[in-house]
Formats: sequence, C-alpha cells, structure tokens
Amino acid sequence: MIKTIFKFFFLSSTILIIHQPHLDAQNIQGELKKWHKVTIDFEGPMTDEKAMPNPFTYYRLDVLFTHESGSPVLLVPGFYAADGNSQNTSAIYGNKWRVHLSPPKIGKWQYEARFKAGEDAAVVGSTISAGYFDGQKGELVIKENDKNLPDNRANGRLEYVGKRYLKYAETGEYMVKAGADSPENMLHFQDFDGTLDGYGKLGKDYLKLLKTWVPHAQDYEESASQYTWKDGKGKNILGAINYLHKMGMNAFSFLTFSVDGDDGCVYPHLVKEDSLFIRASQESKAWEKALIQDRFDVSKLAQWEQVFDYAETKGMFLHFKTFENEAVSKMGKSVLSRERKLYYRELIARFSHHLALNWNLSEETNVDVDLVKQTASYIRHLDPYKNHVVQHTFPFDHKKDNAERPNFRYYYDNLVGFQSELTGASLQLHKEDIHEQVKHWVKASELTGKPWVICNDEQGKASDGVTVDFDHPSYIGKLKDNTDEIRGVALWATLLAGGMGVEYYYGYQCESNDLNNEDHRSRARKYEQAKYALDFFRKYLPYNEMLSMDELTQNPKDYVFAKKDEIYCIYIPANEQSTLSLKGKYDVQWYDPRSGKMGSKSSFKNLNKPDQKDWVALITIKK
Repeated sequence: MIKTIFKFFFLSSTILIIHQPHLDAQNIQGELKKWHKVTIDFEGPMTDEKAMPNPFTYYRLDVLFTHESGSPVLLVPGFYAADGNSQNTSAIYGNKWRVHLSPPKIGKWQYEARFKAGEDAAVVGSTISAGYFDGQKGELVIKENDKNLPDNRANGRLEYVGKRYLKYAETGEYMVKAGADSPENMLHFQDFDGTLDGYGKLGKDYLKLLKTWVPHAQDYEESASQYTWKDGKGKNILGAINYLHKMGMNAFSFLTFSVDGDDGCVYPHLVKEDSLFIRASQESKAWEKALIQDRFDVSKLAQWEQVFDYAETKGMFLHFKTFENEAVSKMGKSVLSRERKLYYRELIARFSHHLALNWNLSEETNVDVDLVKQTASYIRHLDPYKNHVVQHTFPFDHKKDNAERPNFRYYYDNLVGFQSELTGASLQLHKEDIHEQVKHWVKASELTGKPWVICNDEQGKASDGVTVDFDHPSYIGKLKDNTDEIRGVALWATLLAGGMGVEYYYGYQCESNDLNNEDHRSRARKYEQAKYALDFFRKYLPYNEMLSMDELTQNPKDYVFAKKDEIYCIYIPANEQSTLSLKGKYDVQWYDPRSGKMGSKSSFKNLNKPDQKDWVALITIKK
C-alpha cells in the first residue's frame, strides 16, 4: 500500500532558495462565484512527502485575500499539494502549493501569496522568503452564486453569530440538524490511499474494520461522478452520504484521527511501513512506532476532500471529530504541542473553506482544560472563516467524579462563556439526562453573555445508543429496537430544550454498531422520524425566538417550547397527560411525530391528546 517515492536530492543541512523569474506561474480552478470553492495553485519547489527539508514543516504558505471594499480581509493558510491531482495519480511528489478560498462577497478580490521558509516555519512562522511565488499578487472577480438548495452554496456559510443556533449567511436561516454520529470510523474506507486494515478493538475482541460501504452502492447517483477518483473509486461512500440526504438528514460526523483507539486506522499522516503499522496497531502503539508524526498523506487527504465536496452539494454539515478519546493525548495531554499545531493547521488549510462544519476538539476527552482552551484559541485564530468550535466529553456520572474520566460539568464550567473560544458543546448524555442538561447548558451559556450552540451528539449507554430497526435484515433482537424512546427522550427532548439538534450514535453492542456499520438503513425509521421533527420546526416554529418553558405545565415529563403569548409547542409522551392554562384565544393542532402528519386547527380549550401515544401540540394565538 505504501506509495512509490520519487527520489530527489536535497542538502541535509542547508536549503538553496531559488527565486523563480516566472512569478505568474499559477493555476486558478473552480467557479468564480460567491460561496464557491476557488482553488489557486502556485508553482514552488519540487519536493515530495518524505523529502528533506520537510515540505509540511519547513515551508509555510498563507495567502492574503482582500475585497475591493476593504472588507473582509482573509488570511488563508495553504498546503503542499504534490502534483495538484494526487487524488487521481496518488502522486507523492510535485511542485504545487495550494490554497482554497470560499469568497463571501461578490466583486474584485486582490490576493498576495506569502511563501516563507525556515525550521518549523509552518508552526512557528517565519519572515524568511522561500522564493518562488512569495509576494506574488493577483486578482479574482467573483460573481453571484447560482446554486439551489439543498446545496450549501445556496445557503452560504453557516456561522456562529452569538446565538444558540448557527445561521446561514446567505439565506439568514437558523440551522436545526439531524444526522449520523456513527460510524465514527467512516473514513476507514478501502478506496482511500494509505488506508490499512489494521486492528481495532471492540470489547475484548480485536477486529479488522476496513469499510467497503457496499450496502450504499445502490444510493450512488451518476451525477456524482465528478467527485469520484482514480477511475470511479469512492462511489459507495458517496452513496452513503446521498442516502442520508434522501432521508432528509443534514449532518454526519467522522473521526480524522483515531490512532491507537477503538478503530485505530483513521489518520492523515504518512505510514512508515505497512506491516509495521498493522503490528503496532494491535499493540496500540501505532502513533509511537508506525506513523511519521509531522508528514501527511497528500493523496489520501485529496480523496477525503472529494467526499466533502460532494457532501457540500447535499447540504451536509461536516462534524470533524479531530481526535478519539484514546488518541487525544497522543500529541500531548497538557501542552499544545508542535504535532498538534501542525495537525490542525493541515486540517484547516485543506478543509476550513467548507461552508457548514464544526471542529470538535475530541470525541470524549481527558486532556487538561487548559489544553482545551489553548487548542480552541489556536483554531479560532488560524481558521480564516471562524468556523464553529466545540468540545465533546464523557456523560455526567451521577455516582462519582472519576479522575480519569472527568464529567462534562467540570469541563464546561471552566470553558463556558468568555473563558474559552469554544462556541458550543457536543453532548454525550444518558437518555434520562438529555432534556434537562441541554436546557441547562443553553441557559448557563446565555447567562455568560455568550450563548453556546448545544447539540446532543451521542445518546444513551455506549452499549445501546440508537439501536437497529427491528425490520432491518441485520436485526437479530440482540437489543430491542428503541425507536419510540429515541424519538422522545433524545430527538424532541433536545430540540424543545433549545438545542440545535442531534446526531445518532450506534451502540457498540448493536448488530450494526459504531465501528462495523456500513449501512445507515439500519436506522431508517429513526432518520425518517428525525426528518419529521426538522420539517415541523422549519415550517411551524420561529424557533430562534422561542425558549424552554417547562414550568408552564404541571407534568414534569412533557417538554414546553414557547414564545410567550404567541406560540407554544408541547411534546407529551405516550401514556401521559398535560395541562396548560392560557389567557386569550388560541388554536391548537396535533402533530403526529411518528408519521409527520399535522391535524386540523381547532379552538384551544385543553391538552386532550388524540390517543395515548406521544403527540406534539402546536398552540398559536388566534389572528
């Protein structure tokens, strides 16, 4: 699997800087339109992934983009791109240096390349010119966007605007989300270069977990062919994304670094030797023994980009989980290390232009709170688009506060508000805690003057989470189908507490789980009902103006979301009743969260449900 290395000769102790006379050597790709990815390739030193000096550390490319009006000004980090087509050629050598811009404004943009060199210049900066295209200037003329929904380019960038929902810059809409939190090892896919079938661990068993995504071959659409690579590779994983889109989902998450974790085979780095990696992964020592910690696999990352580009067209929110719990301390537990800085710089340079995403600092974490703060600040400073930054943790432990697994209250109490650059929280919660804890952190953050965007991205016990649907072929009754439970205590519980949404976690004891899953149809019914909830919010509720007001009813098991004296939304669980007293005249409609059907209006008198199943009451003031 190791790619053949083209040999170059470099001086071991010095580097000869050559100032090329052809300063206009550049290539601009992409549609020159608002919100579109515009790529500029510059011709720099001929080098390779394993060359000395190290192209990932010795050189630093930043491009300053300035709109003709003077604002905005974006300093965008660039990266080494080998031959500029490595997703198809698997090239590890070349002289292309690349930057991606997603312009937020039409008109003329001037740019100036800053190409610097020096020991660890990529991490610590440098004022030493690397020659070649350093100082090169140019101009782009950006026209109006012409894309239609669900394409993210029609929505514009999803931004943190100091409120509890992220907001699309073009349409002004606030996002509510639902999608897949699993499988966390989505990118452990056989069609990506340099992706090995090493060992992962599920309980006491060591497993090989390389994915084919074959169950989603049926969901691939021929219009996606431009996003495949190497004569048609990638179709199945593109099909998986299209399936989620067809089900009405708008988010999915994935690890970008899981080395020495449950499935230790997701990483952007170069492997020293295939066989060494496979042996080391079984010992949970791959980071230490088998990866080159400051060099990256250019073609693999270019292939990841193909997948993310396609997801953009389907309106997907990209949830970058940048570390797994077992991996998060590999680059240091208390200090923002050189390797951690370099890793985030590579992710930001290659992927931050995507319009809807968050940087999650770790799937669960046990690193020092100060390191969380330092990392969030580093990302916020480096990312030119100021994308959403969150932290995920272990769930609250009602019994004890384990020093090895500090609960999320310890972390969030020390991070909320202006104590950190975080703009939200990615909650892992026991099902009985979801509504109250989402509500708690929505309110606690608002009191600081810096509201967080709160999502429930892992629900229930790790063993069950969101189980397989009873009518899916993989279902064997190992764990009971919990569709009804998830609909109430996870989905509606989150949304009616003021949370932005959910991503569904596939429990590790399920037949199709967080590691071995390759078929999202295993949770089709849950996704179908999640779509109904999103549709309801978008069609009927001014949700960005509403608050949790559970105290308005007497039943502690229902959820009340309201804009007082105007509109009330109440979820009433199965076999429960509720009462609500209102002054004035109101209409009520009953919404079936199982089918997505809305009943007709009638004058509100009481909260008598149509039957004993769970229902959502929509109560609006008469006009």
